[in-house]
Amino acid sequence: MKRFKLASLPLVFLVFLWVSACKHDPAEMPNPGGGEEPEICDTVNVTFQGSVFPILQQYCLSCHSGATPEAGLNFENYEDVAFVARSGQLLGAIRHEAGFTAMPPSGIKLSDCNIAKFEIWIRDTTFTEPDPGGNTCDPDTVYFQNTILPLLQSSCGIIGCHDPGTATGRIILTDYNYIMNSGVITPGDPQDSELYEKITEDDPDKVMPPPPNASLTAEQKAAVFKWIQQGALNNYCDQAECDTVNVTFSTTIWPVVQGRCFGCHNGPNAQGGISLDNYTNIAEVANSGRLMGAIRHEEGYAPMPQNGSKLSDCNITQFQKWINDGTPNN
Repeated sequence: MKRFKLASLPLVFLVFLWVSACKHDPAEMPNPGGGEEPEICDTVNVTFQGSVFPILQQYCLSCHSGATPEAGLNFENYEDVAFVARSGQLLGAIRHEAGFTAMPPSGIKLSDCNIAKFEIWIRDTTFTEPDPGGNTCDPDTVYFQNTILPLLQSSCGIIGCHDPGTATGRIILTDYNYIMNSGVITPGDPQDSELYEKITEDDPDKVMPPPPNASLTAEQKAAVFKWIQQGALNNYCDQAECDTVNVTFSTTIWPVVQGRCFGCHNGPNAQGGISLDNYTNIAEVANSGRLMGAIRHEEGYAPMPQNGSKLSDCNITQFQKWINDGTPNN
């Protein structure tokens, strides 16, 4: 998926271009209200691909598509739509609010149902790129850098599967650009995304990760679904604070192992013969010193997670606290 190149332009310039662009004779435009309202307006199952994009196709792509789209905004490109949505311009225009040129430019407003779909999609989507200055985590948002990337790196982007060196089917799942360029994600539509289809497949010959590797948990599958539904953004957030006092195996250590280590270190073919699929095995590796050596990337240890970024300082401190406390099974 190409990245839009307009983010560096002043917002006011884009607003001017969009507002002044694309004049139509009202007679040439379809009725945005679509005639009679449908008996049922589905504002529950709202997705970009299934709900928002069809409206854009009908009322917006005549101007905002092709080699020279109006205002440089190509609404066939998800990120161009996301740019206008997160800036507030999209809702202002389709609601016919003061200070915005009414869109579509026919003088006829979209139906209440269609406007509601845009409102719900924008409300439920966090249009946030990675922010080195930090941004607080939203509990209703799934963040790529925090949750999805570690999961894919440990479960799919491992050696022999979808890592850069031995990628199966030329699909590499170890960073955002590789993942989006692989064609396995349709932003806004999990059901039309091959990645989600593969991780939820019932056929053992088609499911990913393939047996005897452990399947993703229901919670992990749900996270992938929600991330794609929210636009499959390359987003990130900072935890409000790092709890290094109330550290337990079940709520602190085990979730990190599941998300960052389990893809390689589980089942009969666990990498290096080290299985981390239960408390006893994890405690044994922890008490031997090998766990901290690997996650700290100390000399003489293979850095872990493999093919992934180092654990956060917070996570490393939590592991050390748990070990210092005697690796309790709490």
